[in-house]
Amino acid sequence: MVPRLTRLEIAVLKGVAAHYVMQAEDRVATMGRQRELIAELVDLLLDRGPDELQRAFADDWRAAADDAARLRVVVDQVACLTDQSAVEWHQ
Repeated sequence: MVPRLTRLEIAVLKGVAAHYVMQAEDRVATMGRQRELIAELVDLLLDRGPDELQRAFADDWRAAADDAARLRVVVDQVACLTDQSAVEWHQ
């Protein structure tokens, strides 16, 4: 159980972070570029298939029953990447 006061403090801190960090104009533009890069990377990996994925994810791709399961594999692969490695894979 999280005490009520602690939950309220967390909510306030999340609001401050969202307002001053996540919604700052320079961050919004950066996040937009990052979203585009990630979407392009996911599309590319879906198109190229398991040979572009790390071994464990390639195995999961091959075992996937359908396109939705393969998409989940690609999303999991991309989620494991650091910002820098996502940029490198995208290039």
